[in-house]
Amino acid sequence: MTRDYRPTLGSDDSTTRRTFLATAGATGVAALAGCNTSSGATNDVAATGSPGSQTTVKLAVSSGDGELIDRLLKQHVESETGVKTETTVLPNANLYERITTMFNSQNATFDIVAMDDPWMPELARHLAPIRDHIDDLPTDQLIDQTLNIGTWPTPGEAVPPNAMDKEPELKALCAVGNSHIFVVNERLYSEVGEDLPQTWEDVHRAGRKISEQIDGSHGYAMRGQSGNPITSSYFSVGMSIAGNMFDENWRYDWADQSGVDAARFFLDDLKAISPSGVAAFDNSQVLSGLADGSVAAGLQWPSGTSLLLNEDKASEYENITFVPVPEGDQRAAPVQGNWLLGINRYTSSEKQSAAADVLRSFVSKEAQEQYVDLGGVPFRHDTFENNMDQQPWFDALYGSLQNAKPRPRTPLWSELEVAQGKQLNAALVDQTDVEAAMTTAQSNIESILDENGYYD
Repeated sequence: MTRDYRPTLGSDDSTTRRTFLATAGATGVAALAGCNTSSGATNDVAATGSPGSQTTVKLAVSSGDGELIDRLLKQHVESETGVKTETTVLPNANLYERITTMFNSQNATFDIVAMDDPWMPELARHLAPIRDHIDDLPTDQLIDQTLNIGTWPTPGEAVPPNAMDKEPELKALCAVGNSHIFVVNERLYSEVGEDLPQTWEDVHRAGRKISEQIDGSHGYAMRGQSGNPITSSYFSVGMSIAGNMFDENWRYDWADQSGVDAARFFLDDLKAISPSGVAAFDNSQVLSGLADGSVAAGLQWPSGTSLLLNEDKASEYENITFVPVPEGDQRAAPVQGNWLLGINRYTSSEKQSAAADVLRSFVSKEAQEQYVDLGGVPFRHDTFENNMDQQPWFDALYGSLQNAKPRPRTPLWSELEVAQGKQLNAALVDQTDVEAAMTTAQSNIESILDENGYYD
């Protein structure tokens, strides 16, 4: 169901919180140094009531988010389904290694796996179709973007060669409803007579005033480091001003005039209102500037909000406001970053059925209400609407998530984002001009794709 959502910009109740919330979001949970395994409930009676017959489903999840998932399983899902769960929590890199090794061996160490959404193009073939086991999903309440990103091939996105002949199937359900949100220092905007921004032009106009009129403050900050950081920081700008990065045939679409204009806005105009040395910034520097007031605005994931709302760590915590990611000439297009849960196709039919019961319960209205209480990031319309005051960034996230765009759906994405990020950074430090940077990015990216059979 499509919602005509209009965020309430500037509302003290929904976009600014004057006190730090202890439950600052799923990704604010401290990451574990190693893995942790949590067994299920002590009650060994299955849904049928026969002692000792309870099915156990094993999960592999990520540190931080996965710990909240495990708590929800223990507090709600197990009793709701009669399925016992055993959860292994791993840091992201270890999780990726474990599940790819398992899938390549076609074994069933885990029945349910958590995946960062850029892993989906590589792992989708190893997942059981969700609708083979669940025919009553609450699709009217699950935000469309969170369903699309768990669908393979992904609707509306360029399709890799090895998936061209496949009909789209839902292969995973959202577990964390992340997308970029926009952070604004409301005090600095007010001092120069600017309202909260709704477009990237608003950001630039207000940012110039702040940089020129307020000593020690800059209008914006980006992640400027080469590779993934600058590509991630640029993605929402490029997608909103120039449109999709690739056409349906995987031709790079950001080297034409609209692409060069978008890159010039980012690399020249936004750089001009950013702190010196921004080409070396990663997220910690952006967060630090927002926290101390030396930066007036910037993109963030919800996980960054815990620092910004902590009065012991952020001198500007009272002035921090969250709004949806601004619009460009074409649209609003925040980067989407959902964690997904999928069922291992190599596990037994009994385990697949039990895993489906777990996922059905996990995305239910009742479970998601408890998930938010635990600090989880929602992905249902009704969960947002009923809990908008739970976090000061929920209103901004709800607006952003409904316009969010996934990173290009190819298993080569990690290689492509580095190739693009090198050229963006080179232009940011004036080693090349913007047009040459985008032309070189096109050449390098299309060479990678060509080598991998995308143009055969």
